[in-house]
Amino acid sequence: PDAAASAAASARSRGSRESRRPSVGAQERAEKKPRLSANSSAGSTPMSVSPVIRPAGAPSVPSSSALIPLDAEVQPATAMRGHEFQVGRRVFHVHFGHGYIGALERQVPAGSTDPPEQERVLTSRTHNMRMVFDSAKYKELRLRAFYAVPKMVVIPSASALLRRKRQHSEVPPANARVAWVKELLGRGGAEAGPGLRLACEHVRRWSLEPAFDTCALVRRLVEGKQFAAALRFAREFQLRREFPTTTLLHAMLAQKRYDGALKACGARCRSVDGEAGPGDVLRMMVRAGEHCVALKYVHKFGQAAAFPPAQLVRASLQGDLSVRTAAMLLKYVPLFELSDAFPREAILERAAASGILVHELAGGKLVLKGRRRSDSASLPPGAAVPVKVGSAPN
Repeated sequence: PDAAASAAASARSRGSRESRRPSVGAQERAEKKPRLSANSSAGSTPMSVSPVIRPAGAPSVPSSSALIPLDAEVQPATAMRGHEFQVGRRVFHVHFGHGYIGALERQVPAGSTDPPEQERVLTSRTHNMRMVFDSAKYKELRLRAFYAVPKMVVIPSASALLRRKRQHSEVPPANARVAWVKELLGRGGAEAGPGLRLACEHVRRWSLEPAFDTCALVRRLVEGKQFAAALRFAREFQLRREFPTTTLLHAMLAQKRYDGALKACGARCRSVDGEAGPGDVLRMMVRAGEHCVALKYVHKFGQAAAFPPAQLVRASLQGDLSVRTAAMLLKYVPLFELSDAFPREAILERAAASGILVHELAGGKLVLKGRRRSDSASLPPGAAVPVKVGSAPN
């Protein structure tokens, strides 16, 4: 009874307060302007937001991102969506699918014939977003930023996720570090090689040389024929006397690792392993059929007279092109001034016919992406591979 009486009394008091409020007509309600927050302005463009997640206990500091300046016209809560819109970053749109932002454009004044001014960051002044989608149905669209932003989600790259994970991860204690390196060294099978390299990386990064025999680690790399990693860690662990560079390079040449051996040599060196010179190694590389890689080192060591680049390009164009072959041709054909004999358009057509996804970015750079194994495995023998618009790099 007491609860019922108190509820009735509160209802009567609430009704009396509502009866004292002045009635607002329909016309006055229509003329009423929306209320703005203290930090907003009339010219600001609202955008969909998601809160920025910070680790527990971290102090709230102003954003130091160079992508979105927190000026007076942009509210920090509405400008940041938890992600950063930048040219070339992968996005997902609810209507058009996966793609990336080609450019951010301001509004062109009425009657002006000038092209729209492009911005590097997303602000309230951004008017249009020139989008490039993977789907061949849409390809390139210009969307109004006010409507496109709430329907888009930024897809962070693998490197950005790894960097974020390292920033938020706690540094393990010394005992945990040693145990982790031992676990890496104990891996077998297909993970033995990557585990050994990762163990050497952690020993160097965490300064665990007193806890491990670095000479034995490098010896295991040599026995596993991981000569590039052995060269690197022999230098970082200061073991060049135990593992001379010429000995490791000679072993690389014996295993036909010509690319790695020439990569470890400077452009002015006269001998690779103390016996063979750069020209001799290039001759071995050409005989092994690595014509496109030979183009790189013919340019590096200035061996164009002994190895005509035109012959190497012609030999590289035989058969289907790989992503690496197409990239080498697109880079070194202009450097050797062979564009008249081998036009860029012809190389791009050959790359597309070989199943390589090709897309040209705004700055003239090209993105090459090979077809996935699942796609190639699902196609019947001899079937044509569909060529689609490529995606932007992460």
